[in-house]
Amino acid sequence: MRFSTVGFFALGGLLASTSAAPTAQDIPLVPSLPSVDAVPSIDVDVDLGRRSEHAVVEKLTATIVEVKKHTAAINATIATVESVTQTKEIVVTVKTHVVAIVQILTALVGEVTLLLGDATEIVGEVKDELVGLVVALLVEILMTLNGVVTELKISVFELLGPLVLTLLSVVLSLLTVLNVLVADLLTIVFGLLGGVAGILTALLSGLGEIVKGLLGSALGLVGGIVSCLL
Repeated sequence: MRFSTVGFFALGGLLASTSAAPTAQDIPLVPSLPSVDAVPSIDVDVDLGRRSEHAVVEKLTATIVEVKKHTAAINATIATVESVTQTKEIVVTVKTHVVAIVQILTALVGEVTLLLGDATEIVGEVKDELVGLVVALLVEILMTLNGVVTELKISVFELLGPLVLTLLSVVLSLLTVLNVLVADLLTIVFGLLGGVAGILTALLSGLGEIVKGLLGSALGLVGGIVSCLL
């Protein structure tokens, strides 16, 4: 009888626990998830070469805007000349703005160089736009400096000293880098300068001999480059 009593209580506990457990109907259904095929795919097509082309144009356009701020300041300074005694002060002011222009162009050369890895050869309308911007930049700088030396009746070397060589160097660097992106850029640009080429010749007149005297035969290549521009 003792075994039967224990068995009775054990059976009662088992029945109680069984009646308390939830049935299959009591368990909520888990909502079904969309299949992998139902997830839309996104196709991203990025043409790095084309983006680089427009980036070069945008950077060159922005550079011209900044350069014109300084050329406008130079022209405004020249417009105030009333006597020869002001020449020294004007030369200092012009040099300050030319240094700023050199810094702007140097930054542009660095930025364009970074784009060379992704860029392809620039052709078509973008090429025409880029060439036009380069010509506009060169004309802006040349005409401004020519106006200064004409008004003050001094040479460009008397105006800028060795700084003119730095300016020439950074301009040539810019043209060389852009020539990687635009085939025959140098030939096209100097061909489009047209009548401005005469101003360039007059502006740099005699600079070749000065370069040779300053740099010597070790850097005769630089003198040769300048001589080609004369």
